[in-house]
Amino acid sequence: MTSKAYRWCSVPLCTNTSIKTPEKLFIFVPFDKKLRKKWLELARRDLEGILPTTQLYFCEDHFDLPNYMANYMEYHVKGSVSQIRMKPGCVPSKFECQTDRRKRTSDSNERKYSAKKQRREVVAEAEQELQNKTTTTCSVATEQLELEDPTPGTSAMQESTTKDAPKM
Repeated sequence: MTSKAYRWCSVPLCTNTSIKTPEKLFIFVPFDKKLRKKWLELARRDLEGILPTTQLYFCEDHFDLPNYMANYMEYHVKGSVSQIRMKPGCVPSKFECQTDRRKRTSDSNERKYSAKKQRREVVAEAEQELQNKTTTTCSVATEQLELEDPTPGTSAMQESTTKDAPKM
């Protein structure tokens, strides 16, 4: 911003001023009756008491500058412009400063907790399945060993290895 005039954002609940946030651009609200009324209605600004000749500004937070500003590339490259030129028909579209218009999302901690709980349940279930399989395998192996009658002096393992070995 090259001008030293004091400016403030006319959007209700927006606290940006040229003193508090000197790096921000302040876009002039057009005098055209229809467009001016549309801008003020979008910002939920009470039209009562605002004269048609009152100079009003909206800060850059309420615009998608790369798409709405005609000389955005010049501003982006140089870091400043002599005059801010907005594309015809553009209107403010971002009002994050107004709490009732913010996107509502669930608490991220709640999501993290439920995901963590779900992971714990999956791990516990997998461990239980593994333990059941291990117990079943051990009991089957024990039964097989008990059923086999090994000859004296040989182990059940040697016996089963001898039986399974191919004969020549």
